[in-house]
Amino acid sequence: PYGSLILSLSVVILEVSLISALMATGDAAPTLMRDTLYSIIMIVTGGLVGFSLLLGGRKFATQYMNLFGLKQYLIALFPLAIIVLVFPMALPGANFTTGQALLVALISAAMYGVFLLIQTKTHQSLFVYEHEDDGDDDDPHHGKPSAHSSKWHTAWLLVHLVAVIAVTKMNANPLETLLTSMNAPVAFTGFLVALLILSPEGLGALKAVLNNQVQRAMNLFFGSVLATISLTVPVVTLIAFLTGNELRFGLGAPEMVVMVASLLLCQISFSTGRTNVLNGAAHLALFAAYLMTIFA
Repeated sequence: PYGSLILSLSVVILEVSLISALMATGDAAPTLMRDTLYSIIMIVTGGLVGFSLLLGGRKFATQYMNLFGLKQYLIALFPLAIIVLVFPMALPGANFTTGQALLVALISAAMYGVFLLIQTKTHQSLFVYEHEDDGDDDDPHHGKPSAHSSKWHTAWLLVHLVAVIAVTKMNANPLETLLTSMNAPVAFTGFLVALLILSPEGLGALKAVLNNQVQRAMNLFFGSVLATISLTVPVVTLIAFLTGNELRFGLGAPEMVVMVASLLLCQISFSTGRTNVLNGAAHLALFAAYLMTIFA
């Protein structure tokens, strides 16, 4: 799981840089983090997972994965999504106070710390499906070690992250201006941010599914969602606290219904460790409902 973990953390860095840049511009600032988190959850659990299972089911009929590993992602993801995006609407003022927001930020970071402990130390086997690489024996590049050291890859990863962050900062104002001129819905900014940062992981995961490596794909998908919520909330909350920016957390009723339904569908879809085209179609149906909440 280390590869998917590194990619997930890179996505979080990009997301935080983009959100922090956009928070300084435009009317979307108070709800931008909320809209982005909601969009990431729905794009992954509805769109990417649905499309992947549909493609994989069409090619392989039935695909298999490590059920217990997927449950660990959902066990951590479900309470965080509820606390951050649903619970605030039940509070006076329909939002967290500053103290409550900082406490939620601490809870989010702590939850991810516990998850990393089981993923990388105590329960690594839960995140690997031992038979999923059986079909790749004919690939001459499969399992071939890189000619470069880990330090070399780390250095280039950091160089590319810095370059992308710099481009993000430079394009924040033009992006906001473009969306304003298009008269796009406020929530569309969060959708666009989520789509941009999920593109690399989405393409990699789709390729894995088509190679019948669905466990690897799910590690990428759900790892990115969990890392995004767990780490974006603390960092952006701290930035908002230090800069005096307002944050809005709670979703509206239609968004809550769609998000909770999508998370519950994940529990049902993966309850047997086997998936087919019907699972994919069900997830895509909820993704269509999500798009209605964005453009309604």
